[in-house]
Amino acid sequence: MIIRAVTLFYPVEGGRVNVDELRQELMKLRNVISNVSKRRGIEIRTWRVTLPFTDPSWDFEELSTTINKISAELGYIHASLNIAMGSRFELDKVINAFIRSGSYLSIWVGDFKELDYYNTELFTSVLRRLVELNQWALSRRMAALIGAAILTPYYPDSVNLNNSHGIALSILYPSGLSNERNLRNDLVRVFGIADDVGKEIANELSADYLGIDASLSPWGEESVVDTVERIYGIRFGGPGTLGAIYKLNKAIWEVSSQFRVTGFNEVMLPLAEDEKLKARTREGLITFSKLVKYTTTCVAGVDMVPIPSGQVPLIRELINDLHAIASIKRRSIGLRLIPYPGSEAEVDLGDFGRTPLLDMMR
Repeated sequence: MIIRAVTLFYPVEGGRVNVDELRQELMKLRNVISNVSKRRGIEIRTWRVTLPFTDPSWDFEELSTTINKISAELGYIHASLNIAMGSRFELDKVINAFIRSGSYLSIWVGDFKELDYYNTELFTSVLRRLVELNQWALSRRMAALIGAAILTPYYPDSVNLNNSHGIALSILYPSGLSNERNLRNDLVRVFGIADDVGKEIANELSADYLGIDASLSPWGEESVVDTVERIYGIRFGGPGTLGAIYKLNKAIWEVSSQFRVTGFNEVMLPLAEDEKLKARTREGLITFSKLVKYTTTCVAGVDMVPIPSGQVPLIRELINDLHAIASIKRRSIGLRLIPYPGSEAEVDLGDFGRTPLLDMMR
């Protein structure tokens, strides 16, 4: 098991942070992470800092670029552009802040009752503008949130909901799950270790412990799809896939209830981040429509999926579909698409490698 990310949820007052205090805190956290990692012999892969929802009255470009400067110096990534339902932001200001700051961007487009059509249009317009500016690759740093706002260490939909000062963890554990018979014991072990690490880090930082997001997520060859196939004996994308995802999610929910958890706490299927999922897509077993369908079994969302840039106008209706699913199952969904202007069958996403382009109509 690996700690995928330690995320500091940092408060903001009046649209400002004390630069010196934040730098000192991030330096202290980095040292705490290093010490805990050595003591426990566990890899902690990334560290992050997340701010609350952005107020339109703030000089949010200045705030985000300030956070970026401090974060980059110390090896952090950050989520300092978070747009709530009911807020109204100008497209050009959002685009400028997003490109300049290096921040991740979350746009809350709807709760379980209704969609925010202004934010839905804003999300679509940001993607369209990134294509026009030949900055489409930055879309991997932005997502729409559909459902209830949640406090999660998973980016891009990471928001400091209560203006807290605390620590939350995400974990990487596909290879730590052996078989169906031992599944719950494996989960108890993994979640227990992560929970202890989180409490230890929060205590040494003198911050609140906000919990772990127990979601099962991939990282390249550390594949969720491989884990599902190994545990349940199915070929991912074929018959039995929905049932297998649901059974695994059910086990995660039942076991994680014994621990302090926060966020999604579900199976995640980000296409660009899972090499076995890419392989099944190349074989024709995975289509865009299937990824949408799998959200009905409480997968966290359609994530890191390259689409033809000409299909950006379809995103509004896709959000309507996902909103219907989220409203029925009463669990939040994230949406992260990468509109690609080229004609190749696969997209080179840098550190994520080559990823199949999916037709939204299939």
